[in-house]
Amino acid sequence: MKRHNAAFLAGLMCVVHSARAQSVSRGTNRIPVAARDLMRGTILSSTDIKWTDTTLTDGSTPTAATDVAPGWVARRVIRAGEILQEPGVAKPDLVNAGDAVEVIYSVPGVAIRMHGTAVGRGSKGDEVYVRLDNRRRLRGIIAGPNTVRVM
Repeated sequence: MKRHNAAFLAGLMCVVHSARAQSVSRGTNRIPVAARDLMRGTILSSTDIKWTDTTLTDGSTPTAATDVAPGWVARRVIRAGEILQEPGVAKPDLVNAGDAVEVIYSVPGVAIRMHGTAVGRGSKGDEVYVRLDNRRRLRGIIAGPNTVRVM
């Protein structure tokens, strides 16, 4: 009877250990953290980003901008070791309010290009309004540096 209890306890401990190992491995993620203190407006370089493994025992995952890359901008002061996440870091703005932009409207077979002035700011893929003259405002999507594609 004692041998049976010992085998049962050994099996139970293996199951518990296995379950604990699985819960820990599910919470492991590679996340970007600041390699040094970053001032607001700093353009990130590869030396500013350190990728680290994090293990969360409660199974939750930290929110981080996993697509952080060199060229992103610090929008506030970030301390060394802090997780790099939006809105603390963001893609660089390709269009700023007041910038002269090239406005492109295209349909199959026809493309119209004109000049305008950006009313807002944003990065690639963001929506922004563009003023063509004093009365006309169009909404478009930022396609590149100082380039807006009208819908």
